Amino acid sequence: MLIDLEPVVLSTHRNDPELITLLGRDNKGNIKVYPLAAPDIALPYVTFSELTNFPNNFAGDKELSSAIHFQIDVFHNSNTSKISSAVNRVMESLGFTRSGTNSLYEPDTKIYHKVLRYKKTQIGS
Repeated sequence: MLIDLEPVVLSTHRNDPELITLLGRDNKGNIKVYPLAAPDIALPYVTFSELTNFPNNFAGDKELSSAIHFQIDVFHNSNTSKISSAVNRVMESLGFTRSGTNSLYEPDTKIYHKVLRYKKTQIGS
């Protein structure tokens, strides 16, 4: 049993009022949150990816739960703090626990990049 939380992570972020205000919309009208990579758009924006998704607990030969890890990346031309805090709140509302963060600066593009990692054990149906 594979538990796919990517659609839930995407829709929850794209429907969050605070993120709508902080990120704005792209030329297709979408809130600027994207799986894997963003199109060529203006900052700020958020990308996310599932890092791991593996069986966590079994009863006999039946998988009972999965351990799932996500990475959320916040890109901005100045300060990532407000968006990162909003992303953290959304992920916690989905039952994820933050497992680490990393602040980066990409000198070639002059982009501030905040990496947020999350984990969750999801019980299957």
